[in-house]
Amino acid sequence: MSTTLIIKSGNKPIINGQHFVLMAAFFYGLNPFFAQLLFKEGFTAEMVSLYRFILPALFFTFFLRTPQAHWSEAFRTLLLGIASGISIFGYFHALDTLPAATAILIYYTYPVFSVLIGWAVFKRRPTQNAWVAAALIAIAASLTVRPETLSADLLLSVVGCFLAPLMVATQVQYLSNPRRPIPTMNRMAWITSGHIIVLLPIAIWSAPVQVLPVSLTGALSILGIALLAAAIPQILFMLGAPRSSVDKNALMGSLEFVVALLTGAVLLGENIDRLEMAAMLLIVLALFIKQVENKPAAAVVVG
Repeated sequence: MSTTLIIKSGNKPIINGQHFVLMAAFFYGLNPFFAQLLFKEGFTAEMVSLYRFILPALFFTFFLRTPQAHWSEAFRTLLLGIASGISIFGYFHALDTLPAATAILIYYTYPVFSVLIGWAVFKRRPTQNAWVAAALIAIAASLTVRPETLSADLLLSVVGCFLAPLMVATQVQYLSNPRRPIPTMNRMAWITSGHIIVLLPIAIWSAPVQVLPVSLTGALSILGIALLAAAIPQILFMLGAPRSSVDKNALMGSLEFVVALLTGAVLLGENIDRLEMAAMLLIVLALFIKQVENKPAAAVVVG
């Protein structure tokens, strides 16, 4: 069960965990926007995946030093990072080869997988409301993921794309209540190191033609995907996830889908059809379904 921390000023709460998670979801939703800008600049999925993590990893190396008592948790976090690196490459490869809306919808089914993984693996019984919200998200995904429009050679991209929601769901479940708490920056250092362990060899093996940006748009997009869509939301999520309900953490992440589609439509000129609009409305409805807080093991009030 998770520990809930609420910061108060007098009797009025200033911020709690779910606010951090909600802000993280907004920034994570910018990933497809920056990725598609980089694809248009000539970067491959391998390089986009690497650039998303290499700048944060360089910064967080200053926080890799870990007391011996935390080595086991650091190793578990490193494994999460390695698995996440593989899955994010599958997602960006899908964004580059599949219709953008299809790849985005597959990725944002992770709240459904989070409910299932939490129940089957972490022995956390979902509430009835969590099941209903997950069902709405599954219906939303089914409206826009249309297998009949995909050719046989794209099936591998579809399978690779599904690795991402599975991995994100696992991270949501574990990081909402890790086996052992360690400092956020230390955890970030190990998880980003795991990403680079996977993505750097993949990028080198692919022998990309374009390695560096050739325009200001490319340079700014690299900074955007590394900082706004990776480092900042990762910190926000790791600060907020242990202070909020696991069900809320998963379902609030659905906001990413709305941000992803709207930024694509408004900033990239992509069309949103009626089914995609219906999917967004279902996801927003799922966000408004009240989730019962996990009963906290302890409550800490500061101030």
